[in-house]
Amino acid sequence: MIIVGGGRVGYRAGRLLDGYGHEVVVIERDPSRCAEIDDHFPTVIEADATLPPVLREADPEASDVIAALTEDGATNLAVCLAARRMNESIYTVLRTDTESRHEYGELVDSVVYPEAAGARLIANEIVGNAPRVFNAVTGDIEIVRVEVGTDAPLAGETLADVPLPDGCLVITDADASTVAGAETVLEPGCQYIVAVDPDDFGEVVELLSGTVRTVGGGP
Repeated sequence: MIIVGGGRVGYRAGRLLDGYGHEVVVIERDPSRCAEIDDHFPTVIEADATLPPVLREADPEASDVIAALTEDGATNLAVCLAARRMNESIYTVLRTDTESRHEYGELVDSVVYPEAAGARLIANEIVGNAPRVFNAVTGDIEIVRVEVGTDAPLAGETLADVPLPDGCLVITDADASTVAGAETVLEPGCQYIVAVDPDDFGEVVELLSGTVRTVGGGP
C-alpha cells in the first residue's frame, strides 16, 4: 500500500493502516518531514512522487492501493493517474480540499475530503448525546447513531409498520447485537445505527428522536 504525502493526513492514515497490518510505503518530498516520520513506517521515500522513477521505486505494480494525500489536489490527481498507468488494477484514492470532490469520480476510485470528517467530529462533540454522524467512508450516505425519544413519532413501533423515507435504513437493533429486521421494535431510550440519505436526515431524526436536528447532512 502506497501513501503519497507524509503530512498530518497521510501520517495518521498510514499509522492506522500499519496498525491494521498493512505494509505501508510513504513517499514524502520534504526532508525534515521524512526525518520525523521515518521511524514510524517500514519504508519512507524522500522524493517527488510525481516523477515516474520515484513512483516506480514504491512499486505500484505490486500494490493494491495508492492514496495520494498531499495538500495539493493537482499533485494527487497526477500521482493517481500515473500509478494507474503502471498498474491498471490499482485502487486509487485522491485527497481534495474542496467540496467539489465528485468532479474526480470518473478519474479515480475514491475521493476523500478530510475537512468534512473534521467538521463532523466537531459537530459530534458539540451535540453530545444528540444524534451524531459517524466518520465513515460512505460517500454521501450518513451513518448516524440516534436515540429514540420517549415522545418520538415512531417510539414503540416496529420497523415493518413505520413510514421511514426510502433513503433510510435502520441497521442495528436496540442493543446493537444483531442486524435490525422488520420485527425490530424502536424502543424509547434505546440507540440505533441508521444509514440515511442526507436529504432525509432531518426528517428521519425528527421521526426517531422527536427533535429537529441539522447535524450532518453532507460534507
